[in-house]
Amino acid sequence: ILSNSNKKEKVETVAEKLKIDYEYFAKKPLKKGFKKVQQKLQENSENIGVVGDQIFTDVLGGNRCKMFTILVEPIDRKDILITAWKRPIEEKIKDKFKKTKEKK
Repeated sequence: ILSNSNKKEKVETVAEKLKIDYEYFAKKPLKKGFKKVQQKLQENSENIGVVGDQIFTDVLGGNRCKMFTILVEPIDRKDILITAWKRPIEEKIKDKFKKTKEKK
């Protein structure tokens, strides 16, 4: 798990349930957190999948690091303020992408 949350206990609880490692307070989309995970995994960037629900953090950061990105719908629509203002912009981007894909 690579999380932007600065609440270690929150991320740790989820990671323990899934029995996987984690990094918190990653400051995505900056490359540092992604690169740290890449080093831990000892994998080439193109062999790492980034699954996330935010274009401007998860997808942008993963793409900047040449990782395979997968955008999913958010589990919960309750966002913190900094995320909430970006959601309408992300919706417009997703709608434009869907329309472009439908034309093909």
